Amino acid sequence: MNEKSILRLFILIFWTFFWGLSVTDKIIPDVQFLWVGKDFFALFVKFFGSLGLKNPLFATTALAGVSALEALNFALYLTATLSFFRGNETVTEKWFFRAILSSMVLFSLFSIADQVFGDRFQLLEHGLFWLILLASWIAFKHIPISDGSSYSWTPSPATKRALLAGSALTLITAWSVWDFAGDTFANVDRPVAGEEVVDGIYKFDFPFLADKMVWEQTVNAFKAAHPELAIDYIYTGPSELNSKKKTHLLLYIFTHPLAPTRLP
Repeated sequence: MNEKSILRLFILIFWTFFWGLSVTDKIIPDVQFLWVGKDFFALFVKFFGSLGLKNPLFATTALAGVSALEALNFALYLTATLSFFRGNETVTEKWFFRAILSSMVLFSLFSIADQVFGDRFQLLEHGLFWLILLASWIAFKHIPISDGSSYSWTPSPATKRALLAGSALTLITAWSVWDFAGDTFANVDRPVAGEEVVDGIYKFDFPFLADKMVWEQTVNAFKAAHPELAIDYIYTGPSELNSKKKTHLLLYIFTHPLAPTRLP
């Protein structure tokens, strides 16, 4: 296989896996072992609710339509990839063009929806994907598949030295990550201990990777440890008080003492 054929193959594989995993994310929208899905239904309900369309039928219909288009994209890229492995260049290019066109249409619809729902961050993301799709087609189209050169899989001395250095750095990094995880990963499912910062107000500094299960366990553990207190409300600190880490959270619990029980 020549070098430019390898580039074409990697373009096909990337987009096939991209849409395949996107469809999987719609099928498994929850947190599972080795998989963290996104609840798109809740997101769509929020979007349509912002327009005053509270009926979940709107979100269900929109999500079903998006899922169908993504499944179509996956099928088109998969067909192009299989045609590539069969060595049929013309058919591969035809199906890849159809897949790119379908993907650009979908991202165009996403961009329109971002404008309607006022989500400027997603608009930037979807616009970038639209341009990346266009760049993928240009690269795929203008890379000749037969140029007389072939890639040598026998590594040169310089390549061997680079692989050795890369392997050494990988092992060092893996050991560092493993050591860090051994000290901190237990925090992802352990209740957080709070401190009383003001009379009746307790602050909980959630660690990195703590999720909603830790949040629930923390509140339950606090209630069990302080039966003499009643929780008035729970407040999460604004972004100015939270750490800059994306998943970090400061939680505040406001309480008041329970009246002592009088014996008859």
